[in-house]
Amino acid sequence: MRLSAMVLLVMMVLATSGTAASVEIHEHKTKSIGEYPTPKIHLSVFRDAMDGININVKVENYHLNAPNSIASSDSATAATLQGHAHVFVNGIKRQRLYGNDLHIPNEWLQSGVNQIAISLNSHQHENWIAAGQTIVGSVFVDLSRQPIVLHNFSSQPINHIHGKH
Repeated sequence: MRLSAMVLLVMMVLATSGTAASVEIHEHKTKSIGEYPTPKIHLSVFRDAMDGININVKVENYHLNAPNSIASSDSATAATLQGHAHVFVNGIKRQRLYGNDLHIPNEWLQSGVNQIAISLNSHQHENWIAAGQTIVGSVFVDLSRQPIVLHNFSSQPINHIHGKH
């Protein structure tokens, strides 16, 4: 998608939702990833047969988990940055995410274009940042269109995506 088309799309989302997920994402404190390898994120969106959409969150160099499940004895996990994710739908923080899959019900979506943004966060709820950038994936979807995904963005993209999950 050309930059001018993307700007127009973002303006449409802002006009219809009154806010953008990036505003609330940036209201959190930040924390540098330090010496850890840079986490990467990619969002895959699928229409749910019953209601809304399902999202698969693929991450590299990151371990999504709940605060009480940190496996310090696992050397592979200890060498990887850990935390959870925050899920924003049209600028509203809807939930935390501790795994790779989530469901967004129709009641959270509006008619037309919707933005879903997912930020990677420490267990103290700070946004992880790499090179001054919040680590976030974002998709713009419109359930009345085919395909439903209008644009997919990642601040730290995964280079090779294979398959649906």
